[in-house]
Amino acid sequence: MTACLSRFQKTGVKSKLPLMKNLLIIFAATLPLTPMVRAQVARELEKKTVAVNQQEDKEELLQRYHALYNAPGLTGRGLNRVYKGEHLSAIQFPVGGIGTGCIQYDGSAVPRYWQIFNNMGHDFIPNSFFAIRVKDQGDVEVRALQTKSTGIFKNMRSLEAVSSFPFLEYRFSDDIPAIVSMEVYNPFIPNNLQDSGIPAVFYRITVENPTARPLEINLLSAQQNAVGFTRLPLINREKSFADNFNFSVNRNPVEGNNADYYQGNTNTMVDEEGAKVLYMEGNQPPTHEHFGQMALFVVGDKALINASQGIAHWKDQKTLLNQFTKKGELKGKSKAGSSADGTTYSGALNVPIRLEPGEKRTVNFVLAWYFPNGKNGGFMDKWDAWGHGDWEGNGNRYAHHWKDVKELTRYIVTHHKRLATETEKFTETLYETNLPHWLVERLGNQLSILKSRTVFHDQDNYIGLWEGTGGVDGSCAGNCNHVWHYAQAHARLFPEVGRLIRNQALDAIKDNGQIPYRQPAGTPAFDGQCGDILGAYREHLMSSSNAWLKTRYPAIKKAMNYLVNTHDDDKDGWLSDASKHTTYDASMTGNPSFLASLYLAALRASEKMALAMDDPQQASEWKSIAEKAAALHNDSLWNGEYFMQIRGAKPNTDYENGCHADQLLGQWWADQLGLGNLYPGYKLKSAAEAILEYNFKSTLAYHDQGHRTFALPTEAGMVVTTWPGNDRTPYASGYSGEVWTTFEYTIGAALLKHHRVRDALTLLRSGYDRYDGKLRTGYIGDWGNFGFSGNPFGDDECGQFYARALSIWSVLLAAQGFEYNGPAQSIGFDPKWKPEDHVSFFSTAEGWGTFTQKRDGQKQENSLQVKHGLLRLRQVTLNTDIEAPGSVEARVNGEKIQAGYSMDKGMLVLDMNQQSMEAGETMNIIIKR
Repeated sequence: MTACLSRFQKTGVKSKLPLMKNLLIIFAATLPLTPMVRAQVARELEKKTVAVNQQEDKEELLQRYHALYNAPGLTGRGLNRVYKGEHLSAIQFPVGGIGTGCIQYDGSAVPRYWQIFNNMGHDFIPNSFFAIRVKDQGDVEVRALQTKSTGIFKNMRSLEAVSSFPFLEYRFSDDIPAIVSMEVYNPFIPNNLQDSGIPAVFYRITVENPTARPLEINLLSAQQNAVGFTRLPLINREKSFADNFNFSVNRNPVEGNNADYYQGNTNTMVDEEGAKVLYMEGNQPPTHEHFGQMALFVVGDKALINASQGIAHWKDQKTLLNQFTKKGELKGKSKAGSSADGTTYSGALNVPIRLEPGEKRTVNFVLAWYFPNGKNGGFMDKWDAWGHGDWEGNGNRYAHHWKDVKELTRYIVTHHKRLATETEKFTETLYETNLPHWLVERLGNQLSILKSRTVFHDQDNYIGLWEGTGGVDGSCAGNCNHVWHYAQAHARLFPEVGRLIRNQALDAIKDNGQIPYRQPAGTPAFDGQCGDILGAYREHLMSSSNAWLKTRYPAIKKAMNYLVNTHDDDKDGWLSDASKHTTYDASMTGNPSFLASLYLAALRASEKMALAMDDPQQASEWKSIAEKAAALHNDSLWNGEYFMQIRGAKPNTDYENGCHADQLLGQWWADQLGLGNLYPGYKLKSAAEAILEYNFKSTLAYHDQGHRTFALPTEAGMVVTTWPGNDRTPYASGYSGEVWTTFEYTIGAALLKHHRVRDALTLLRSGYDRYDGKLRTGYIGDWGNFGFSGNPFGDDECGQFYARALSIWSVLLAAQGFEYNGPAQSIGFDPKWKPEDHVSFFSTAEGWGTFTQKRDGQKQENSLQVKHGLLRLRQVTLNTDIEAPGSVEARVNGEKIQAGYSMDKGMLVLDMNQQSMEAGETMNIIIKR
């Protein structure tokens, strides 16, 4: 075993921690919570800077790390986590389309937070639930399908939940004679943004008869017509995220069917082709700001639909429960309207099923919404000093695809089976990997951010990006590029989304080449501008041709030259002393390796784009600057152990000789874009190991996180910056001591690259353990994590569902050593995870599928199986342990194809005529000694 501190002999700044000479000590005990730890949890830190750490117990840190490193199940395949008991208490699972709004389901299966009305408040809509009636011979039992009672409907005793994104399955337990489960999901089909942007929740309720007798089952779906809720005023109390959240949760603006915002609503039951539908509408014209519609329907099995019934309105729960319990029927009219001011209607559907002994049936419900005209964005954000409220979305994109809720409903009914099947295909393909289940679950769970209110998509095809979500509005407006450039998953799974977001950034460019770091206007952030350039190269690579780049290259060129002319006017690769704004909400001067590496990576990416656009003179200039930069950084920013900062004459929030978790962010980008090593490989490896050594705290008991805390002292986490030489700068960022999950992903990816697989998993697992569904309270401060956390679906930072966590996709790319160039039709793999037996999900410009690699010493077999869309290839590059192959054979669907190959530093490069493979087709490559 290679210990995380046992590296080659260091030079320069020496470690303040002892070598892990006793790492082999077996440690499994759980250490007690010390009085010092309790004191940290209890007090409030008002200061904006972080004190030097208290004296750490290095032996304890070492033992803790050893326990995490050797934890059972770290590298095994395992199973998905089963959330139960207290590990359900923090669950907030957003269900909805990308940019459509969502309903957040909690750990009791309650649709707790309704965010479908162009709102971001954490409000509750009553009279909206599922229930089951079971008749076993003469005995009848009725239960609400949730573990919290809803009015007089008795709840289920308990449940367990299992997530396989985008599905969350609730498995109920009770003393009724049937076995019941409910899945909630929304279509999520990479490369298909329209179908992944359907404003609806899909339900699958499965009932099984374990008895030796037939059972009569009825499934009830009750739903309040909430049209008019858009009138609920935004109240931002401005004290804190936590205060806003608690205010929103507790105000309960709707009681029964009564709220000041309801008026003139109508409900109508309709038999559509293939569905029974409850349409819910208001009295506003389609162009009105508060126009809205909803639809609840059962779809699928014709016999079930024909047997089902519905009512437009039920008077009260007592009447509804009595009718449902006695005969499994609903009595009421098929139309209700128009409701009096301050009131609305609640309707219901009832689906009867007869189950023979041992039989199992599934019923599909859908709840769709249509609130097309509301605004999203900065007009809601009282902190929006950047755009002065001008950052707004014009309605919702789904209104571009469907003219009203009826057309939307008919589309869902027509395509329901395909939508479910293709979504399942994505989930199955993602989980087909042999990476540990806990890691795959973590990958999938962060995709929930795309379903949350962090993202909106308007009718003009503008994709609006908050940094995260707040208590009643978003967290930090304006498509902030210095946060969103960390995000990777959205652009890898939906290249169209990546290009749209990049278009928006480049369209906002100023005449001098500045890209506002918050749209629509504002100043630039150095890291964000580099990120936009690097993102542009990613978007190019994830395209099928050069067409997109051709339209965007003039702006990219202007943006890159702005950085050169403003911060490196002598073009020697060394940045000027001037302050440069960053994602740490402050500026750094001179040459922090964090910014210098991003600058170098942006130069390398720009050179590639210039060559693709037949601009050799510009490519040559950028290449020259990059070569000088690489040499200067390598010599001057290396302290013998890791990369540091040489500040300018007048310091700002500089870290200098600190070990910064972002010190090689440019290299992280370069690895994902196939740009190669920016600096010597051994230095990159040493720097990644130093960050693990100094910044990863196997227990945070001795670490002062500062005024925002995202982990408890008993937990482990990666912190922003440490000063191993005890030379902390007095002007360091106030964020220096914080725990950001992002670094677990960026440094985890770096460790994988350098074959430190178990160390990478140890680091990554710490985040999985912190976000395990168990509600955590007692944090210092109430910013970022609202004073509580633990939700597995979207990590916290400055707000919930924080965009930066989408950086986790880099971990998958690093594990498979993935490189891709869509216009060149080339793909490559160099697996770090189990290269002898590797299986993983991959995605490209037009499709996605599964990559496998198997070795037995005499031969290596690789396959690329397309599961969805299209894969066009002219070149495949593979790592192989066979230095001089005796033969190389390539087949597509079993048919041998003509291909030549060459070897380059252990990588086999296979060239062929264009191969176009569709879903269900496979390429096999066999390399023999």
